[in-house]
Amino acid sequence: MMRFRILPSISALLLAVTIFVCACPAAAQSDDDIIRFSLTAHDGRQVSEQNFAGRYMLIQFGYTWCPDVCPMELALLAEVLDGLGAEAEKVQSLFVTFDPARDSAAVLADYVANFHPAIIGLTGSEQEIANIVHAFGVILFKEEGEQSGYTFAHSANTYLLGPDGDYRGSIETLAPPNEVAAGLVEFLRQEPSEAD
Repeated sequence: MMRFRILPSISALLLAVTIFVCACPAAAQSDDDIIRFSLTAHDGRQVSEQNFAGRYMLIQFGYTWCPDVCPMELALLAEVLDGLGAEAEKVQSLFVTFDPARDSAAVLADYVANFHPAIIGLTGSEQEIANIVHAFGVILFKEEGEQSGYTFAHSANTYLLGPDGDYRGSIETLAPPNEVAAGLVEFLRQEPSEAD
């Protein structure tokens, strides 16, 4: 069963061991609680939150060179999407890279295709990526490596935006995908019909 709880900060999210949809605002967003972005989709289109108006957005952050966390999170997200059934029509899943230097639209297209056809990969300029990472309060540290270039240590949450692009919270993804899907189905069915 999905539990709901208000969490005071992003750091508290890192300590969570079950899934939560929290009602706290993201670290830095506009006064109207709409998270705005303009990025490049993996098919080359320029997209913003307006392109997904009327649908909930499940957003994950990561990078294609990630050795373990990102593939695991995307695989779990794919299971969640499959578990949503008819409610999947209300949801758009997005994977935002924070490594635009290596993750072009073409690279992202190949990468997200490994997980689920409904996931859209998003990239952009360094500034565009910095803006959205900051807006969601993603915790991120670049670590230089001697032979492998660089990697990132980063938080791993799935963020939920409402049909208007309004921040709805964060889903801790360490729980079984069937529990996450069941909780989301219950949540989506209880929401007003604006997403239908």
